[in-house]
Amino acid sequence: MNSCRTLILSLLFLTVLSCQDNAEAPRPSRPNVLFICIDDLNDWVGCLSGHPNTMTPAMDSLAKQGVLFSRAYCAAPACNPSRVSVLTGLHPTTSGVYVNRQPFREAHADLVTLPQLFKKNGYKVYGAGKVEHTGFIDRESYDEYYPSWDHNVPSTAMPTLNEHTPILPGRPDLDWAALDVPDEEMGDFKTTEWARKQLTEAHDKPFFLAVGLSQTHLPWFSPRSYVEKFPPQKMELPPRQENDLEDIPPSGRKLIDIGLFGRVVKKRQWKKLISGYLATINFVDGQVGRLLDALESGPHKGNTIVVLFSDHGFQLGQKKCWKKFTLWEQSLRVPLIIAGPGIERGNCELPVSLIDIYPTLAELCHLPWNGLDGQSLRPLLKDPASKWERPVLSSYLPGNHTVRSQNWRYIRYEDGSEELYQNAEDPWEWTNLANDPEYAPIKIKLAQSLPRNVSPYRPEPKSQ
Repeated sequence: MNSCRTLILSLLFLTVLSCQDNAEAPRPSRPNVLFICIDDLNDWVGCLSGHPNTMTPAMDSLAKQGVLFSRAYCAAPACNPSRVSVLTGLHPTTSGVYVNRQPFREAHADLVTLPQLFKKNGYKVYGAGKVEHTGFIDRESYDEYYPSWDHNVPSTAMPTLNEHTPILPGRPDLDWAALDVPDEEMGDFKTTEWARKQLTEAHDKPFFLAVGLSQTHLPWFSPRSYVEKFPPQKMELPPRQENDLEDIPPSGRKLIDIGLFGRVVKKRQWKKLISGYLATINFVDGQVGRLLDALESGPHKGNTIVVLFSDHGFQLGQKKCWKKFTLWEQSLRVPLIIAGPGIERGNCELPVSLIDIYPTLAELCHLPWNGLDGQSLRPLLKDPASKWERPVLSSYLPGNHTVRSQNWRYIRYEDGSEELYQNAEDPWEWTNLANDPEYAPIKIKLAQSLPRNVSPYRPEPKSQ
């Protein structure tokens, strides 16, 4: 009887211990997230070797602390559709958001954005600057927003007409100038200063801090000290081929504003505009450095994932084009860096999409996700050389799409016309191989990644 009683008591004791162990088992760590979005920044970053005159020490340093995705591409070469795709994990062909003045909530009232996912799972979510497109702030996604719920971009210094005349009359956006103002008067500095406070303060729960830096968007105005680092006469022009457009179908040429680039050249402003662009890049890089310094010296060092990317690229004369809105490499290739606890260091040369950011952060922070077009990059953060055979799809408007694999780019326009480039041998995409029968199998293989069901374009409200 005593032995029986002893056995029962022993079992009860082990059961209690087991319950205590389960109750005290550590929960998965929930790191903070610093989410940095830069406007209109192409691959002119030192670690991407996009332009020999660029100066980006902060971004280059961050790239060495985590994984640099040197073949990252946006889902759309325009601000709003690209940002919506990042924040929803959905390609434009799924969301139907193709242009800049489309508020995605009007078509997707119940959609859970990336910051909203963190908010729903116990995070404090802050937003500052141009995270969504100018004028759009999804109030359901954030707890606080700087500078206000009505304006996501703070005021910034601008030249007056008495001090400066735009270089092309009628195009005040296509401009550059050196300003005799301190850094503190620039909008991105103000955004960064507010975000730095969040990084240096203690928080009672994990946070998601989204910071949008927009000075790299036209017009390119910077404090004089930054412009002087890039004397126009010493700026190297992008490589170009005079007859580059001869093998491009009419649908591709239609996306180019050849006249605008012609005016830039005629007015002898090409090198000056490159100087202005590089100056803004250097200024924005300085703000990235200020954010990283605040993180490094604050209480959240070692428990914060940093994601840095640009919404899309920008062409500055390549293919005689001076804008984005095309399906070529310079409009689509962007920086993407992910660093933080548990993330290896290295360079991943496999093609990835910005829509992969949503599922990646969800997995890294142990949050539930499903039903997205994006695919988690977590395997590549553990081993940048992991097997990855998924090409990147990018679209401009509902009927124009491009597929980028590691070595090839295939473009199909709405009218069925095509372009094909062997990027490994032709990085500037000068030779269109689409009409060469030898490469028909390549086209067929890449075309398998084109969307089969395309969400129709939903016109933006007239009030916008």
